[in-house]
Parts: sequence; structure tokens; C-alpha cells
Amino acid sequence: MDAPAWGLYERLRPAQIDRIRRQTPIAYVPWGALEWHSYHNPIGLDGMLAHGQCAALAQATGGVVLPPLYVGTDTIKPYKGFRHSLEHSAETVRRLCTEILEQLADEGFKVVVLITGHCGGRHTEALREAASGFSEDTPVPTVWVVPAFEPVQDVYPSNHAARGETSLQLLFGPEMVELTRLPGERVATLDEDGVWGADPRLASAEEGQAILRLFVERTLPKVHALLEKSSG
Repeated sequence: MDAPAWGLYERLRPAQIDRIRRQTPIAYVPWGALEWHSYHNPIGLDGMLAHGQCAALAQATGGVVLPPLYVGTDTIKPYKGFRHSLEHSAETVRRLCTEILEQLADEGFKVVVLITGHCGGRHTEALREAASGFSEDTPVPTVWVVPAFEPVQDVYPSNHAARGETSLQLLFGPEMVELTRLPGERVATLDEDGVWGADPRLASAEEGQAILRLFVERTLPKVHALLEKSSG
């Protein structure tokens, strides 16, 4: 059996998008923030992680993957004062999310899976509020908002710039990680380094692959169900 047709939206020609949408009318939207992820990780980690997760799902189901959106609220900047973070209002996140959904509906997609790598409480709430309000007014497409670590929380807990996120970054973009930037004489902390969770020095691409595998395994059944429902 041939693999499902999928692609990165910005790299596809119009006819390719149309062919993929007719076969599998799902759009994956990776969402992130430009935010401090300690000394060892890139600022855009959240979006890159979400984009990798979206691509892995799209390879299994078909569909298109949009570029990451780097518009986050409830970042570490107002919380702990770390620089190099761009903080937006919750209203900006809600408005942008609504507009993206409106445009994808206009393009004929029937299911949208939005994976947010940035998982601040108010940020996730803003996205879910936008998706809920949109769904009330426009039942198609069906929208599912998925925080990056929520489906695997029992095995790989939510974290910030710690072992879990760093492992995924080592999987998706290892050249951007420099673990030697972490303090060598102590374990990194949230207050001092912007790290919340297990020691990132224990991170590995192999663990990133294990996290991704479990994430896909646990999210695929619902994605398939949403697609099946949309075709009914």
C-alpha cells in the first residue's frame, strides 16, 4: 500500500495541495513561542518540536503541515524575567488562531490538529478558547488543540528546557543544542537558568525518538476518528 500523501504547506505547489486535501483533508498547525529555553537550547524550540510532531503525524495520516507560528502568551519572560522572549497578549493569540482556522476552513480542510509546543496555561487556554468559539460558529473543520507533552504526560512529564524538551530538540535539530552551556557544578534550576524538570544533561536523541513514538501512538487513534467522522 502506498504511503499517504503529505507535505509541508509552504513547499507545495497549488496542485499538490489540492491533491493532498482531496485525499486527506487535514491540516496540522504547529504553534510555538520565541522564548528563553536556557543557555543550551534555541529560542524557537517550542515551534520546532511542534512542527516535528505534526510532520510525524502527517506521515502516518496524510495531510499538510503548516510552518510553525511563533506567537505566544504566558511565556517565561513576565514570569521569571528571562530575556530574548517575545510576549504577546492572550487576545493576540486568540485572534490569530481564529483567523488561521477561518482561512483553513475557506481552503476546504475538514480537520485541523493544532499542536502547541509552548504550553503556558494561559496560552493553551487562549488557543482552546479560539478553537471552541470557532467550532460553535463553524462546525467544519473539526479542531483539536494538543499540548506537546499532554498525551505522554504519565511517562514523559511536561517540562521547560529540561530533559524532555531537550531530547526532542536533539532529535529534530541537534546542531542547535549545546549541553556544555549548562552549569557544570550544579543542576540547572528554573530561577537561575530557566529549566523546569529533569536535568537536561541527561537528554538524548534516542529519548526524543521514544517520546515522539509514544506521542504518535497515542494521538493517531483520535486523528483517524476525526478524519473518519469528517468523511461521514
